[in-house]
Amino acid sequence: MYLKNILLTIVGLLGISSVKYLPFVYFIRFYKTAIKYLYFTSPPKISSANKLDLFIEVRRSTYCCPLECDFFGLHKNNGTYQTELDFCRTETVLNRLQSFFTDFKKQTGRIPYVPLATYSISFLKEIKPFQVYHMDTRILTWDEKWLFTLSLFKVGDRIHSISVGKMVFKDGRKTIAPQEVIAACGYASDDVERVRLANFKYVTGFVDQTELLKAEFI
Repeated sequence: MYLKNILLTIVGLLGISSVKYLPFVYFIRFYKTAIKYLYFTSPPKISSANKLDLFIEVRRSTYCCPLECDFFGLHKNNGTYQTELDFCRTETVLNRLQSFFTDFKKQTGRIPYVPLATYSISFLKEIKPFQVYHMDTRILTWDEKWLFTLSLFKVGDRIHSISVGKMVFKDGRKTIAPQEVIAACGYASDDVERVRLANFKYVTGFVDQTELLKAEFI
């Protein structure tokens, strides 16, 4: 009985301290963010003076709970970064491009979606159990089809990992060009285009990774 109580206490503490990784909580976290921007907040007003706000980072903060740890190395498991990146990319796109989604919904009754095509991540330093960390995500650049985001995992001011995501805007099976989305939000300008072009050189390897299928090994 005593051992049973100890085990129940341990399980309870793990559950309480790791709520965000319990079953179905992922969906609650995801839809909470989507509903917030689609139904309960107003899009920002874009003027000629703040068009570069498109590239402002959006911060999310959390801590490394026990259920996201690799217990062999006692640090945040590499596989759990993608879960947090889902929320980072979703909030950044909705935060910076909110008016496109709300206007599209009003005009058509549909909500476009933005699936992830691929991502990369570089691990620079581990995140320890219960360590508070921040995720700063911003729109990096885009081309005629793909939107690229840059995410930094930080503890304090120190960068612990860097991730780039490649996404596409879809209305059913139809692809929506990122430039169309950005223009609809009022961000189109020479300064924005200058930043886009300057940053595009960092993602050229992501544009068409199917080229890797042509690699020869003999």
